[in-house]
Amino acid sequence: MPTVSCGDVEVFYEESGTGQPIIWIPGTGLLGSTWERHQVSRFAARYRCLTLDLRGSGRTQGGGTSFTVADMADDVAGLMDMLGIASAHVAGLSLGSAVVQELALRRPDLVRSAVLVATWSSTEHEHHIRRHFASRLYALEHGPLDVFGQFAFWMSAPSVIDHEPDLQRDVERELAAHTSKRVDGMAGHFQADLSHETRDRLGAITCPTLVLHGTEDLITLPWYNEQVAKLIPHAVGRSIPRAGHLVWLERPQELNDHIEEFLASA
Repeated sequence: MPTVSCGDVEVFYEESGTGQPIIWIPGTGLLGSTWERHQVSRFAARYRCLTLDLRGSGRTQGGGTSFTVADMADDVAGLMDMLGIASAHVAGLSLGSAVVQELALRRPDLVRSAVLVATWSSTEHEHHIRRHFASRLYALEHGPLDVFGQFAFWMSAPSVIDHEPDLQRDVERELAAHTSKRVDGMAGHFQADLSHETRDRLGAITCPTLVLHGTEDLITLPWYNEQVAKLIPHAVGRSIPRAGHLVWLERPQELNDHIEEFLASA
């Protein structure tokens, strides 16, 4: 089981492929393996793909249950330093996209390019997403887990739920298979989401950046993503129709095509 010691955290990671490295960072409560079926399977033919479990999830151990997005970014930096990766393309979804933002700000030397999937810049000012994180954290801490899980459907695109039931069932199976079972760690992830603030600093990101979102994202709303793309100098913004917050599972072909085109130019 490959792990790397980063301070008091033992970061679990997996890798496949050769070439320029891509670090794939998962979202709230998710395992790094969520990228494997659709993204790693495609990009490992040309890139060295590394996935990891963020602190508080999966097989990564240590770091307590109270931490920030910046702490997670430091874990990723530590992993890269320990593996001798001088720079990499770094892709993150949702909470993972916030980690990529912080990594690009704290260690710009490590980020060759950034891919931000389903992102936002200010939980304080973006009230809808703050209510979402606070409500899910409350349900996690005060109610049965099965009730908490019932509200995961908000992450799906309404058009997928209504018109593509087979795809929806597949997406739900994938999501369940790659969700961490550590309740305290997931609560820590939601707390980190609630503390995410980069809006006033995004102008300092200098690496090539791609911002990707689904047009039906009910969590990181489309205009949150557009704001991030506007604030990062020369960032490229792309939207994917008929996709929600789970865009990497719902429309992997379209998402991968955008990433591949971006990496070729970056």
